Amino acid sequence: MKPTGQASARGGYHHGDLRQAMIEAAEALLAEKGLNGFTLRECARRAGVSPAAPAHHFGNLAGLLTAIATLGFDDLSDAMEQAADKASLSGEGRLAAIARAYLDVALARPGRFRVVFGQRGLDWDAPDFKRAASRAFGVLVAETRAHLAGGQAAPAAPLVTPPDAAGAPDLPFILFVWSVTHGFSTLLIDGQLDFLAGEAGREAMLDRHAGKLVCLLVAAVADSEGLAKPAGDH
Repeated sequence: MKPTGQASARGGYHHGDLRQAMIEAAEALLAEKGLNGFTLRECARRAGVSPAAPAHHFGNLAGLLTAIATLGFDDLSDAMEQAADKASLSGEGRLAAIARAYLDVALARPGRFRVVFGQRGLDWDAPDFKRAASRAFGVLVAETRAHLAGGQAAPAAPLVTPPDAAGAPDLPFILFVWSVTHGFSTLLIDGQLDFLAGEAGREAMLDRHAGKLVCLLVAAVADSEGLAKPAGDH
């Protein structure tokens, strides 16, 4: 048996877990060069394998990016669910908690976050990817609906897929929560708000303003009666 991670007698490189090695190499490359400098060949080189080796696990570049995006959606779901549960225990707002958790995930792994919502091709039919995407969207939908209902308890609604919400009357609120949270997250990780940070730095700016932004978001959603009226009724 060849030892994991050691060069073989034939000069190749043997991985105990090639899939994980490729994902780690890919995320390091994303952090360094972003999506524009991302290639399967370079990922393979960094993982110490031949350019053809990743095809066994991922098929092509889209397969590797889809695997990373799946992890990104699971990151979001785990963080939002944990934040919501913690908020329930402390008596704080669950919707505000998931919005802040979303932001924290984006800042913690910006490369992975950009793959999830980037423009590079993903395999939207991959079962694991569809499951992870539906789960993340389901948390957002369920928590927004629970907030609109005025409850602090965990929502009883099952996870939904995007088509389930497409014609729902509360879709504007779901999109509003997602748009504000995602937009602020993207502005931050892209450095578009660095000019506001000043000498104190981004973390200090975030501590000052993120909580207030989340509170404004939650307050706007709470005004559901006003927001739900057709334009002619105002």
